[in-house]
Amino acid sequence: MANITITETRVEPRKRSALKKTLWFIALWGVGVAGTMLLALPFKLLIQAAAR
Repeated sequence: MANITITETRVEPRKRSALKKTLWFIALWGVGVAGTMLLALPFKLLIQAAAR
């Protein structure tokens, strides 16, 4: 006699995982943009000081 196994896959953990990955992407992108702005700030200030 054959054994029949029925497995139910939940979609909810997949949605939660996709949301978590998306939020991590947005957070890391924001940190990258902020880091770039902080890195460029001294050069911007030097250029403004030299232009005066």
